Amino acid sequence: MSRSTMLSAKPRKSLIDLAEDSGFFDLNASDLVFDISTTSPARYYDFVLSCRRCPASEGNGKMLYLMKFDQSVNLELFESCHVPQEVFDDGMPQSDLGLMTLAVLIWKNIIAKSRVLCLVRNMEGDNSQALEALKRATYKFSVSHHVQTLVPRRASVSSGSSFGSNHSYLTDGMKMRVLLCQSKNEVEHISAQSIREAKALLNPSSNPILCVCFPLI
Repeated sequence: MSRSTMLSAKPRKSLIDLAEDSGFFDLNASDLVFDISTTSPARYYDFVLSCRRCPASEGNGKMLYLMKFDQSVNLELFESCHVPQEVFDDGMPQSDLGLMTLAVLIWKNIIAKSRVLCLVRNMEGDNSQALEALKRATYKFSVSHHVQTLVPRRASVSSGSSFGSNHSYLTDGMKMRVLLCQSKNEVEHISAQSIREAKALLNPSSNPILCVCFPLI
């Protein structure tokens, strides 16, 4: 594995299409609430992380997404990161939940000491090791997180049609949160360290010494 994995420079899809791919439009506004207290205002998530499988037309592999919200809970930053198939061929688990650990390690400097909602599309099978890996990674960077399984509202729509016909089913409130986004980027490199640490956390027996650097609570 090379020191870093090269990725394409910039996303070509519109922000609305990227948000739909990420699963953001399958959320309700209430899903963005981290917790509610009777003595203080509701606290919202600072970030949402999600992933999806890429079709052959998009280079296979998986796509990771990071969404950052401002104080008004509108989208402030949208970033995507393509994980090439070669990373999985080299031993990286492909489960949605496992990829949340990789996402935390890729964006650790951005999401440290924040509240993060991790969206997954599939929670089938034994996820105990993936849950432990995510717990270790988030604890190290002081991230408070929850995991939520996405339930699609309806079949996805083609990105080639008009905005009005394709996205009329989306609530105006959620669309507006996206349209107010100030910046969108695509991560150009995945560091070898992020990949190595994610693989070790998801398969502790492969590198038990490295896992010591990620203690459980």
